[in-house]
Amino acid sequence: IGLHPVGNPSLEALLAESSRSETSVVVCGVADGAGWVSTDFRIHDGFSRFRVLDGSLTPRQAGRTVQRLLEIETYRIMALLAFPLAKSVGLLLSRAEAELAGLMDDMGRSGSTEDERRLLDRLTRLAAEIEQSVARSTFRFGATAAYHRLVEQRIEDLREVRIAGFPTIREFMGRRLTPAVRTCESVARRQD
Repeated sequence: IGLHPVGNPSLEALLAESSRSETSVVVCGVADGAGWVSTDFRIHDGFSRFRVLDGSLTPRQAGRTVQRLLEIETYRIMALLAFPLAKSVGLLLSRAEAELAGLMDDMGRSGSTEDERRLLDRLTRLAAEIEQSVARSTFRFGATAAYHRLVEQRIEDLREVRIAGFPTIREFMGRRLTPAVRTCESVARRQD
């Protein structure tokens, strides 16, 4: 995170640079307009970069702004850890649902105790597989929800001010982070 007095670089230079960017850039005022933040939330050389311009931030406000930005980025990444797991659990659930539908069809056609025993074995195996998935994923899905709430709270704490033509951090997270979190929540509900 680079913290610059407003004259070096200026807000106008930051806006001009951000307008020319080929990627989506977030630019917003913070601390009710006492400073400005710019980022694209992309990883460059192993780091995400934020530029903070100091208009009239007190030292305490500057420190709190930097701390909140670091927390937003950290919690955002932590929240996203469950997304690959949600995709794999979703595939497992699709397969399990299809298998369960087949089991229900076979149940209606079973004619002997041996058929029923085979169906019960298949159903037990399927139930155990789902229970194993629940045990493996419940903590991670819960952590995703908690980290998402922390991100939202830290964004609130920034007291963002919109800069015309640029998305705010809240808007960026609404488009990028929230759908991933909702996917995790949906998969967790479906799994339950």
